[in-house]
Amino acid sequence: MPQTEQPISEGLKWIDVTNPTPEEVILLANTYQLNRHIVEDCLQPEHLPKYEFVDDINFMILRYYACKEDCVISNIQELTNKIAIFYSESFIVTIHKMEVPFIETIRRSIRKYASASGLVSKIVWFALETFDERVNQLSQKIDVSENEVMMRRTSTNQMEELYLVKREAALSLKVLLLMQEPANHIKPQAGEESMVQDVKDQHLKMITLYGQVLEEVNNLMNLAMSFSAQKTNEVVKVLTIFSVFFMPLTFIVGIYGMNFEFMPELSKKWGYPAVLVLMIIVTGFIYIWFKRKKWL
Repeated sequence: MPQTEQPISEGLKWIDVTNPTPEEVILLANTYQLNRHIVEDCLQPEHLPKYEFVDDINFMILRYYACKEDCVISNIQELTNKIAIFYSESFIVTIHKMEVPFIETIRRSIRKYASASGLVSKIVWFALETFDERVNQLSQKIDVSENEVMMRRTSTNQMEELYLVKREAALSLKVLLLMQEPANHIKPQAGEESMVQDVKDQHLKMITLYGQVLEEVNNLMNLAMSFSAQKTNEVVKVLTIFSVFFMPLTFIVGIYGMNFEFMPELSKKWGYPAVLVLMIIVTGFIYIWFKRKKWL
């Protein structure tokens, strides 16, 4: 169990633990009087962001974006990793299974945070910040797809990519909405109000950006499907026009193909050209009617 213990200020220390075993979890709970069941429970990877106050100790679960760009996402656990935080006025314990990319960044500037709430607010801020780069990438994908859709060059692969963007944006937005609870329960010390406000502003920014991406991709998918339906309607329209032209001609040909013995016009010299003229007249009438209706 990689464990780092670092003093922050007088009477306050930060213990960061990575991938502890069940025995190490029990030892950690006993050392800092943490609720043993909650500590064991917080190691489960499927937990969503939340906040609790148990035995005079603040407990929160955060999730940060941890998916590679080429991964296929089907659930929140594939999209994000989890970090659990226990803190009081004398200590902060952070527990996570994977290495957290921003922990070292926070540790290098540890002297800026004189209280537990200050350090926790910075951890929450960085967890929210991990979603920022990805939302910009999703926006760029939508811009490229929008150009393709407007130029009527949509394909099955492109619709699949739009769906994946929609899926990721929806899951990210769900995580960000759940992050509101831990973000709102940070109680700032004197002089830390602006730091906590930065966390709330960052949270609002991420929710707004992901909500905008989700709305844009929904509109773009609806537009692509509308264009596809319009193209199908145009094909059906052409086929219908052809069928209308040939339907009366087929009817006339069908009559004279019945081979009845007594059909007087069959014995006349003008019978064949008369039927051809009738077909031309019927075709011309249909054409003029379509032009007046502006269907052609």
